Amino acid sequence: MKRKLGITFLLLLCSLILGLLSLSAQEDCKPVVKLKALYETHPAFKQNTDLMLANVQELPGGASNPWKGRTVEDLYSFINEWFYFLPNTENGLDRIIEFSFLYYKNPYGMKFIKEEPGLSWSLEFAMEKGAYMDSPASTQAISAWLNNPNLNNEEYVMPEGGFKSFNDFFIRDLKPGARPITAIDDNSILVSPADGVINMINNDLSLDTKLPTKGGMVLSLTELLDNSKYSERFVGGTAMAVFLLPTNYHHFHAPISGVMVESRENAGDRLFGMPDILDMINDGNVAYNKDYSVFQDFRHGYYIIKTEQFGHIAMIPIGLQTIGSVVFEEKFKDIDGDAPIAVYKGDKLGHFAYGGSTVLLLFEKDRLSSISVQLGQQIGHLKP
Repeated sequence: MKRKLGITFLLLLCSLILGLLSLSAQEDCKPVVKLKALYETHPAFKQNTDLMLANVQELPGGASNPWKGRTVEDLYSFINEWFYFLPNTENGLDRIIEFSFLYYKNPYGMKFIKEEPGLSWSLEFAMEKGAYMDSPASTQAISAWLNNPNLNNEEYVMPEGGFKSFNDFFIRDLKPGARPITAIDDNSILVSPADGVINMINNDLSLDTKLPTKGGMVLSLTELLDNSKYSERFVGGTAMAVFLLPTNYHHFHAPISGVMVESRENAGDRLFGMPDILDMINDGNVAYNKDYSVFQDFRHGYYIIKTEQFGHIAMIPIGLQTIGSVVFEEKFKDIDGDAPIAVYKGDKLGHFAYGGSTVLLLFEKDRLSSISVQLGQQIGHLKP
């Protein structure tokens, strides 16, 4: 997000939402119907849910957790409100953050979303929420986005007749030339695969295909690349990330030209469980010097591009926290070594639907020399 997430303001907002939820008379959404059935018919799940609510933890700085003292009925109301929630340009992550407070340093909360039947329920929630954001009912929020002058809406294609759903708007296309590709014929120049915040991940890869990051944290190449035969090529290599925010353009593109020798659209099986999302948001300096290993189990895909001069580059789009729609362009979906496909710098490879997500890039050892910009290029945004 482009604004600082002041924890005091956020907690006041959370408390207000929780306090008003009981006033809603909206019909239960499908995920709440399913959650109620699980709670009523699955004794172990009921016990863990009660323990989760009874053991919510104080937040950083000693702030009170807005879930403290809440019951399962409050949880039902929150999920109902979240399901029908349509974001504006400022509050796209608020419900995601609030839900994460349930499992912040709470082992019962982590069990709720990481183990069955809660794991399957959480994935079904994301699927049903996605279907709602694909429906005509979700168009009510679009006008707020189109009226925001900070989003540079003039760069995007506006379809005749308007957008048919929020996600139709969210994955809107850029006008030709809106993102000119730097040095398109010079493969030594790496370009960003997406709009977002760029972070270098300092690391060394060990022989067990683990990527030790700064502070002793590790990324598993085996998990990120779903046991690909190309995983070992990145041992000892380097990594960087582009962290997308809700207001960014949400397609991702090829950062270099070459031959795509392998791709997988579906890997990982989680959408929730980031231990401390406030720490990851990092007061606007998103994910800087943080533990990226939390992402390797999340739903993601990957591409592996072979170049003649610069070795292999892996690109890993990751869906986070209800953004499970990592969608590949048909041409670049599920490629294997028997049928490689030429890919060119700037080619559109896929997109994420509603939410903030991230794209990781992995490089072979000693291939990436630096991340740099030239005079006059954008390096950030300022606020009045």
